[in-house]
Amino acid sequence: MNHVSKIRPGAIAAYRPAEPAVSALIDARREGMAILPRDVTPVVASQARVQLASAQHAMQPASPQMVMGWLKKLAGMVANAPTDEGAVRAAVEAVMEVCGELPAGVWSVTSRQAWCRQPAVNGRLPGTFWPRPAEIYALLRPIADRIAREVEGCKAILAIADQKPDTQRAPPTEAERKAVAEAMRQVSVERAAREAEEARVRCFGDYMPGNDATLRGWDLVRALEADLPKMTGEMRDFTVERIAVLKRAAEAADALLGDAKNA
Repeated sequence: MNHVSKIRPGAIAAYRPAEPAVSALIDARREGMAILPRDVTPVVASQARVQLASAQHAMQPASPQMVMGWLKKLAGMVANAPTDEGAVRAAVEAVMEVCGELPAGVWSVTSRQAWCRQPAVNGRLPGTFWPRPAEIYALLRPIADRIAREVEGCKAILAIADQKPDTQRAPPTEAERKAVAEAMRQVSVERAAREAEEARVRCFGDYMPGNDATLRGWDLVRALEADLPKMTGEMRDFTVERIAVLKRAAEAADALLGDAKNA
């Protein structure tokens, strides 16, 4: 039995997407369409209330044990999961560094199935192989974004449900137009912030002290800390953040591998 399978998983959040009626209203609002009280039936309001609680729970931070539990079950479904201790440590650290910020709800049975059920690409089934951290992130990030939108959207739906229903649909007021414009501006701001962060990662995230691509875990942390005095500006700021993430990943790997040895 390999090291991955010895690690006890944490509880995986059983997040499920919103009911179609709720999802449709969330998407409509996201696109700038006005939603009136009469659009929110008692059934839809009830569904939104349940989904809000579920989505808020799913947005809680994921524990290293939860991430490892997801990886453990995936290991039994693919062809080349890591087996020796060094490979397991490297895999855990890499996944935690890249995906550790993703919320609990993305580490689910559904997302694991989504990896395994990918269609063939050039005759190759990607889902039969152990994923790279970037591939896991690409799979899970849209799910995290969807959960966050559900939290915001369900809150808006419930706020509308508490309003008195209109007897006749009226054209949007100036205040409503401004609210829609502000919502769209926020979407643009969020997108710009994400693109800026991705640009920072592309620019500074591959830096390796001494061009030593073999550095991993605590060795990489110590080497980056030693190079900090040489850095300035945005590169230094990014590296400080990177060191903090690497430390959390290394600590998680130490704890999880310690649990595996004691199992």
